[in-house]
Amino acid sequence: MESAAIRSLFNELSPDYDRLNRLFSLGMDVGWRKELVAAMVRQNPSKILDLACGSGDVTVLLREALPKAQVVGLDFSRGLLRRAQARGLAQLTEADGLRLPFADRSLAGVTIAFGLRNFSNRLAGLKEIARVLQPGGVFGLLEFSPPPLPWKLFWNFYLHHLMPWVAQSVARQGDSFRYLAQSIVAFPHPSALHRELSSAGLRLLFARSFSARLVQLTLAVRG
Repeated sequence: MESAAIRSLFNELSPDYDRLNRLFSLGMDVGWRKELVAAMVRQNPSKILDLACGSGDVTVLLREALPKAQVVGLDFSRGLLRRAQARGLAQLTEADGLRLPFADRSLAGVTIAFGLRNFSNRLAGLKEIARVLQPGGVFGLLEFSPPPLPWKLFWNFYLHHLMPWVAQSVARQGDSFRYLAQSIVAFPHPSALHRELSSAGLRLLFARSFSARLVQLTLAVRG
């Protein structure tokens, strides 16, 4: 799907975004995001970009956990940024993740929670992240990951059938969640993702999985 179509989808989804996130993760996404923030806190970056920040879940947590750091949220969806602003976040930028409005080597940290799979060109997005990171700067990524059998059978049914049906019943967002399900399925296996990180100039520090390996936390550093 093209960037403009994905932006339109998230703008339309924005009023129900947080409610549906909690519903479909059974509330576990709150804990997953806290794990991402804890990993970033251990690196103690002074200026952090929360990329594809959505309604600001991770941005808020970063600001609370690193009160001395400058934390900026960025998203291409104006509807989601309005929700982030309503939570008291002031340092927000509307921009495309493939064309970040930051100078080379200007950031000490970048985070993405469940947003990289929506980039129209994932490798170009990773290279753009590497461009704005300082040498030694850290990239924290939280994303869904293909689970092993037999869990994969239920996961595929959940993504392609149950989740769109519930989204349509609750919020008339069945089509949006069909796209989101496909974006989850199409996201690469961790080993392939790690090769993409390396191609972009980002060296893997560690990777950790949660919830029956459905979610992967990845930390990488710019060399």
